Amino acid sequence: MYFTELTKNISKRPPMPNAYEVSIDNSDDTTSIFYITRPATKSIRGLNRQHNNVVNQVVEGIRDIRGWKRLQVKRVPLDQVAQGSI
Repeated sequence: MYFTELTKNISKRPPMPNAYEVSIDNSDDTTSIFYITRPATKSIRGLNRQHNNVVNQVVEGIRDIRGWKRLQVKRVPLDQVAQGSI
């Protein structure tokens, strides 16, 4: 019975949002890093779509800016994101 009560309490908690780290490498060898959070998804397919949407949003934002060499977008644990960055 204890296990059943424990799982009921776990399922009542709201899902954690997804956090993404965006790293932009510039031509002058500097790196800009910022974080984006999005609501939690219910499936892997939704997570993949959300990742693609974040990438497309960032590319749209930096498309006209010259001097960047590489863009990396990766999912990170919410604990890694500073509270002021959310």
